[in-house]
Amino acid sequence: MEKITIMSRLGLLENEAKIYLSLVEKGAGTVSDIAKRAGLHRPTVYKHIPDLQEKGLIGTSHKGKRTVYIAETPEKLNHLLDKVNEEVRLEIPQLIEEFKKHENKPVMKFYENKAGIREVFEDILITLKRGEVFYRYSSRKEPMIDSYLPKNYRTRRDAKQLERLVISGEDYAKHKKRRLERQIKTVPNNFDLFNYDITLIIYANKVAVIDFNSDTAFVMENPPFASFQKTLFQLLYEKLL
Repeated sequence: MEKITIMSRLGLLENEAKIYLSLVEKGAGTVSDIAKRAGLHRPTVYKHIPDLQEKGLIGTSHKGKRTVYIAETPEKLNHLLDKVNEEVRLEIPQLIEEFKKHENKPVMKFYENKAGIREVFEDILITLKRGEVFYRYSSRKEPMIDSYLPKNYRTRRDAKQLERLVISGEDYAKHKKRRLERQIKTVPNNFDLFNYDITLIIYANKVAVIDFNSDTAFVMENPPFASFQKTLFQLLYEKLL
């Protein structure tokens, strides 16, 4: 990563970083020397020197009547890093309070086309922790087509040991191999409920609905709603064979 970019993350302005780096890399110099090395105008160098001195990054010496500026050890940058970390640490409680004002409000996200549906499945992998469970109604007319899944979805899902409880129609279940981490219960074929090519997934505090007829989906993030849907799923799941 470019040095100037790194130093800007420590709170230095671009020109301040150029001045300091010119002294680190080329040694002590006058304002004229620094201006030539850093590609800056002399007034710009004069403007930023006091700030760099205040930050403890440059010192001064004298050669006759001339003032020469010297870079302090780059270890001094650790002080700036500590300062940034402290400022962030102090800001976090206020950010948390602001976040809490909105965290209980439902968040609805809408997705379109296969790329959008892939985002939903990606969110499942990101949201759930290792070993957690998600609940799925699969009203699919055919097995999942890989083009709807993000890259290496199954491999990453299995690596996190995510368990699935599934309710589907009998025809759909016939296509699925038995797996320890996936338990499927079926609704008899005489119920037309499971022939709509729609999937509903409950995971963490979110509920996703995917319509494969129109290649659209939406995800609602709302703990009470997700908990309600999870309870309904579990009640039905227990009743099915």
